[in-house]
Amino acid sequence: MKFSIITVTKNSSKTIHNCINSVKNQNYPYVEHLIKDANSSDNTRQISCHLNSDIVFISCDDFGIYDGMNQGFKNCTGDIVAFLNSDDKFINSDILSKVASIFEKTGCDFVYGNILIVNSIGLVVREWRPGAILSNSLFTGQIPHPSLFVRKSILLKIPGPFDASYQIAADLKLQLILIHILNAKGVYLPEFISIMSLGGKSTRNFYSYLVGWRESYRAWSEVNGSYAFFFLIFKVALKLRGYKWRKKF
Repeated sequence: MKFSIITVTKNSSKTIHNCINSVKNQNYPYVEHLIKDANSSDNTRQISCHLNSDIVFISCDDFGIYDGMNQGFKNCTGDIVAFLNSDDKFINSDILSKVASIFEKTGCDFVYGNILIVNSIGLVVREWRPGAILSNSLFTGQIPHPSLFVRKSILLKIPGPFDASYQIAADLKLQLILIHILNAKGVYLPEFISIMSLGGKSTRNFYSYLVGWRESYRAWSEVNGSYAFFFLIFKVALKLRGYKWRKKF
């Protein structure tokens, strides 16, 4: 079983180090780290290839992060696919071994876990614990995408697989399609998988949250039709409850 870890970059020389090292240092032997770069003007390529000479580095234009993820997916060769942002990292070197063991033992379609979200000085501002999915529904939450590992075979059933017309919530739409339409079976690993940095596109400012919530409503409506408002209320409440507000600011 081979993993493909896909990272999308654009002038990411200041943040890419930890991401690459956290993948390179995994004790699981079958790992492809593919970087889809949007023609960076800094030294992202040089740093990436210096840190890991085995990296698959693809540089070409894209129409945003989700288009970049789609391009990376089309070029990956692994059996299990995960998307790790350039300023995110796996929390320790055992993650892929644990995830591979779950796939092998259960035959599931996807595995997911918890993430920590940290601010600019490294303080934890949110512990995102999605919990086990009940009744095969995402109605009361969302899976943090830096902790999600999916079989490539099932992702191939979804065009894209990300809807590149979204700015922030295409990962939610993908999860809704996986679970609510394709009836994919997942296993929750109740451990912290990765560390995500605050300040990315989805957490940059209050406007980003508004865009994300609007797109979350749209994603639920496009996949499920009714009850999008109630889903959004639950989603926002869970997010607000998880933040450590003093550390955030």
